[in-house]
Amino acid sequence: MKLYLGSRDYAPPGYLTVDIDAAHRPDIVADVTDLRQIADGDVEEICASHILEHLAWPTAFKALAEWTRILAKGGQLRLAVPDLGMLAAMVADGRNCWTAAGLIFGVGRLENPLEAHQFGYTQAMLRDMLRALGFGQFAWWKHDIPDASNGWMPVENGGRMAISLNLQARKLRPPVAPPGDLLAELMTDRMAPFDQVHARVVARRGSPADMTEGDPLLTQQLHMELIEARMRILHLEDELRRGSDRPG
Repeated sequence: MKLYLGSRDYAPPGYLTVDIDAAHRPDIVADVTDLRQIADGDVEEICASHILEHLAWPTAFKALAEWTRILAKGGQLRLAVPDLGMLAAMVADGRNCWTAAGLIFGVGRLENPLEAHQFGYTQAMLRDMLRALGFGQFAWWKHDIPDASNGWMPVENGGRMAISLNLQARKLRPPVAPPGDLLAELMTDRMAPFDQVHARVVARRGSPADMTEGDPLLTQQLHMELIEARMRILHLEDELRRGSDRPG
């Protein structure tokens, strides 16, 4: 079984769609933080494109924990969120501030309160949470569905910039600490860095579960360098296509 979460009007072939709004006629009407109708380990792939930022912190971690529960070992999770690090850097540099701020906060909230963005994430923030939940083998991903994971933002001189942070990970092992314990700690200390809260929970339980994947820090750094290289290649390919379409 493959799930496409927060489907709205998209129904990708090969996926069961999930949405909280029955008006969109998804295969499963459910809150993505509570998928109790799906058994543990029943899902081989989850695609959650621009869902996580619509959930308040730390409810978003509750959602990730629920998706972890229903994924089979070796199952694949595909996340896409606005790239908060890149957008914040653009605002700090005075570049495309109005568009960048709109993408950070979600201007669609005027028509639909569910379109408001409740929180934001960088690559490192997502990796910290996913590692704690037992994920590894991080990579970039893309598909042909015209959803927000393929989003672009106009920039100076008529160019475009990819604004979606698309992170793929595989479920390799059980969570280091019970997600419920970690969620309870996050609820009482919402401003604390995730890795510090996680370390406290692990320390109270004694020795952590094995998280080794070769040298995990080195492995993940190499994965992130590959992700960044792929994004540069995609941007250059898009520029070349646009250039070839211009009249000679």
